[in-house]
Amino acid sequence: MDTDKERLTTLARRLAQATTVRSAHWTLDDEDVFTWAAEQGTVTIASRDRDNEPPYELSVYRPDRQKIDELSSALIDDDRPAPWNDALVELYWAARRSALGADDIIDALIEALPQAATQGEDLRRHSLLAQAPGVPTTDDGT
Repeated sequence: MDTDKERLTTLARRLAQATTVRSAHWTLDDEDVFTWAAEQGTVTIASRDRDNEPPYELSVYRPDRQKIDELSSALIDDDRPAPWNDALVELYWAARRSALGADDIIDALIEALPQAATQGEDLRRHSLLAQAPGVPTTDDGT
């Protein structure tokens, strides 16, 4: 892997990590194009075919939106996946979750659900399977 591809792979991995811990925030700019902007420039990650599937494309832009570099999913010698493909996959899905607010929505849905009556409550007691005749129960009848 040449130096340029290594640097772009490092950028993709670090952005994925920052996105996962919610310190990098993405926007949806176009159909299936996710954008992260900083004072120093902008990064986009997209599904080339706009279908949420590989191949993925990472593009880097100057602050004036002039494209300066890119990295795409690829196959190399003997049709093996390129070493940077996994980094692009990870970044794409992290950016998508961020741009669509998936984690915030899931957190809000969890908060909207009632808490269990007690911390140690056995959830099997509430299942229909546990209430069926002939299903073994624990010593306390659950």
